[in-house]
Amino acid sequence: MEPWSQQQVTTAKGPVLLRTAHADEVYPLRMTVLIAGTDRASPEFDGDDDPHSIHVLGESAGTVVTIASWMPNRWNGEPALQLRGMATAPDWQGLGLGSALLHFCEQALAHPGGPRYLWCNARVNAVGFYLRQGWQPASDPFEIPGVGPHYRMLKELS
Repeated sequence: MEPWSQQQVTTAKGPVLLRTAHADEVYPLRMTVLIAGTDRASPEFDGDDDPHSIHVLGESAGTVVTIASWMPNRWNGEPALQLRGMATAPDWQGLGLGSALLHFCEQALAHPGGPRYLWCNARVNAVGFYLRQGWQPASDPFEIPGVGPHYRMLKELS
């Protein structure tokens, strides 16, 4: 697969096209799924506009149904990408779409000269998802004020 080529996946609700995106394309779903109910007022994250940040989405019939953003952020002093703002629309959850999106991203990022580590701050209720994808816990639980408890999760790319 060419890094970041588009990929279509099939779900029980129909086909979903996975592709890179502009930051503003991920904001509406980020706001609905991740920001609503927290102390944050904006779906914009520091680093969204960094030229090395990568935003990816899945869309079905023109509607964005899953998103993920990758931002340069070192891991123990080594080049790494931090996964931020991964979300799937509630009516699309449980269909394997999050797994497909994460796999699509990991394949595109695993190349010579690419990052060795991927990491994220996972909400406690998402830790099982990351474990099933081969990620490992890399911290004790910690609180992100206004959002809730999290664990740092890590995946080393080969």
